[in-house]
Amino acid sequence: MSELHVLTTGEAARYCGVNFRTVIRWIERGQLKAYKLPGRGDHRICVEDFVGFLRDNSMPVPSELAAASRKVLLLAADPELTASGRQALQQVGCDVEVAGDSFVAGTLMTACKPTLMVIDANLTGVNGFQILDHLRSRSEYANVRVLVVGPAGERDPQRWLNAGADALVAHPGESSELAAKVRLLLEI
Repeated sequence: MSELHVLTTGEAARYCGVNFRTVIRWIERGQLKAYKLPGRGDHRICVEDFVGFLRDNSMPVPSELAAASRKVLLLAADPELTASGRQALQQVGCDVEVAGDSFVAGTLMTACKPTLMVIDANLTGVNGFQILDHLRSRSEYANVRVLVVGPAGERDPQRWLNAGADALVAHPGESSELAAKVRLLLEI
């Protein structure tokens, strides 16, 4: 399989079983994120955005596109969590990028466009709630799933879910529990 990064409106239409004009209407209404090519004005759709659109609208995700949407950003400084987390994510079939601080994480969010972000709530100098608030307040990150590796002795895990996390695992997370949550969130 060749690696897909962008789709034409015609390709997106074929995946959805609709006319390409319907895809253009979705783009014009702001339902589907796309960009225009200079000169011709043809639309191109990033695969990650298209997969997010399909999931948001409860449409099936073709297997060849689902594989392209397994980019994960792991925000953790703890070497043990970084190693075990990376291994668990790779075993599930994810393409993993690791950030040791929020600055690097911000850069990687833009560069690699992950489908899932795993945040270690025990990072020093970083407030996980501020990260969640930032992600949930920006439209370009609306489709990014967030899994929080909760702090040791977390008494109220619901507060992370209320803040915008999609799931929570205990810290230090069992790699099997982490893998199971990732499979669920990415629909693998």
